[in-house]
Amino acid sequence: MSIDELISETKYFARCKLPASMDAERTTQQFEFQQNGLFLNDTGDVFTTVPFAPFSKKSPQRETSQHEHASAIEAALQAIDGGTLQKVVLSCIKHAAREVASLDELFLRMASRYENAFVYIINHPQYGIWMGATPELLLEKKEDTWHTVSLAGTQAFQSEKTITWSDKLTREQQLVTSYITVQLAELGASEIMVQGPYTAQAGPLFHLKTDIAFTSQLNSSAIIEKLQPTPAVCGLPRDTALAFITEHSDFERRLYAGRLGIVKANGNETHFVNLRCMQVFDDHFELHVGGGIVAGSTPEDEWRETEMKADVLRSILH
Repeated sequence: MSIDELISETKYFARCKLPASMDAERTTQQFEFQQNGLFLNDTGDVFTTVPFAPFSKKSPQRETSQHEHASAIEAALQAIDGGTLQKVVLSCIKHAAREVASLDELFLRMASRYENAFVYIINHPQYGIWMGATPELLLEKKEDTWHTVSLAGTQAFQSEKTITWSDKLTREQQLVTSYITVQLAELGASEIMVQGPYTAQAGPLFHLKTDIAFTSQLNSSAIIEKLQPTPAVCGLPRDTALAFITEHSDFERRLYAGRLGIVKANGNETHFVNLRCMQVFDDHFELHVGGGIVAGSTPEDEWRETEMKADVLRSILH
């Protein structure tokens, strides 16, 4: 059945395509919702989804104004200047009219345009309808080898311009990389190998990216609990940043900055941080985007970054 038919009949499902680097053919994987609450496919693989924080409603939320976003950033900069925070990731909600009715068409557009992203759509009985194209791997397991990435720092693609990274963005990226490697070491991971940072393209955006490989005898749940939320979607110190986000946001992140993944029947796993995503409603989409606030951030630059990230989704919707 098509996506639109499944939704019209109130059937719950997940459909996704892995990045081309993980699946050269980019086959579409389909998962059906089971009575035990799991999304399963025909081969016994499981599609998982975990929100950033628990939530109970799936009704629409209002847009975040530029003034509201700027006020939260100013408060964050004061906390950073006072030494209670090193970094905090602040997000906002932007609305986009639903001009294209067919979600099948939007899913195909997204998969075609963003080959290096995990592209998905899910209709969940508790969380509602979500879709997105996230470039950020959280954790991958292939046999005895694990892989994660540090992804922080964003700028727009400009074909005629040499890519350079400011001290602010380089520092933001290093905070994430250091956090991940320290957490892995505390878990007892061995053979930790760091490659990067380097410039990686995700559609019309460039990011600073570092690959991190390691070995561990732990299960994925223990590793994910230690890593997520990473400073790329939360901040440092983590508990302080989480408290700051809760205090200075009057909306729910819901599935944004949570995680999506596939646990295969053969034991391999792939999990992604849910970025470049949106919640789907009958007449509009709610786009969730954000950016990391560190010393040197400005409200104007941070708002422009959220606009750049929202444009990734707007280019699909219109």
